[in-house]
Amino acid sequence: MEQSDTGERIRTLRERKAWTQQHLAEAASISPRTLQRAEEGVMSAETRAAIAGALDVPVESLAAAAKPPTGWPRITPTLVYEDSKTAIDWLEKAFGFLARIKVPGPGGQIVHSELTLGGDGVIMVGHVSWSPSVEGRMVSPKSLNKTTQSLFVFVDDLDEHYARAKAAGAKIVQEIQSGYGFRRYRALDIEGHEWCFAVKTEE
Repeated sequence: MEQSDTGERIRTLRERKAWTQQHLAEAASISPRTLQRAEEGVMSAETRAAIAGALDVPVESLAAAAKPPTGWPRITPTLVYEDSKTAIDWLEKAFGFLARIKVPGPGGQIVHSELTLGGDGVIMVGHVSWSPSVEGRMVSPKSLNKTTQSLFVFVDDLDEHYARAKAAGAKIVQEIQSGYGFRRYRALDIEGHEWCFAVKTEE
């Protein structure tokens, strides 16, 4: 798969230059058949270096990009709570998350969890006593009485989601409104993390 991805990248870079395979093969001093095989994902390190030189790109840029493991997006936020056990239950009830893993810790708290939403959304939720940051400096907004970030989340039915969140006790800080191509609302969870839930509109 990685070799195939490398071949696809070579083809993409060649087409951006509006070059034919013959053109690139001549520029790289390789045969057209060698280039054709490279774009199919079969090439030696020497061929890859020659093609990179002809395209005027670093040879590393032709390597296949590392992909996240199955079930994980490329970026996954981590939230911590003073009462992570209660928070996880509440996030499931109010916002529709599903916990796929929970790691219990002292005092019945959850030190690490993975919550999914809609099949491709993932967040990690933990307890303030366990933090991956330097010297455990992550804190819940509850202790600051302010929030420092907002999570932007797409949902299937905004009105249904809004009603569910409000019924569960989410603090609505911005009612549903439209603009910039989205309908969205903002809410605070039980410890003050801010969430913006949205759907795309035709605007």
